[in-house]
Amino acid sequence: MVSPWSVLHEKTSVREGCSLMYETLSRLLVQEFGISSDLVHPQSTARALEMDSLSLAELTVMITERTGLRFDESGVTLDSTLEDIATHFVPSGEGTSPHGDSMPSVLE
Repeated sequence: MVSPWSVLHEKTSVREGCSLMYETLSRLLVQEFGISSDLVHPQSTARALEMDSLSLAELTVMITERTGLRFDESGVTLDSTLEDIATHFVPSGEGTSPHGDSMPSVLE
């Protein structure tokens, strides 16, 4: 099954894709985490929004489940901006783990 997000990713520029992902991030932060929309902007850091590593992980799982995109956590810290975090969502490659390793098929 092809994810609508992967099709969208292929048809948009990197800048547009990041903008859409930022919008998704910010909407979830407001709706699911109860963070004031006044505090959420591209240069906000996870730390400034009083998120901890667990809440950041929960956010990335929510996005992965909703979009099918994989989160590449390399280089992401609590001091990363929302704009930067948005750039770390990439299309899921079939047969790869979130770390890019080859995964054995459970159907073999």
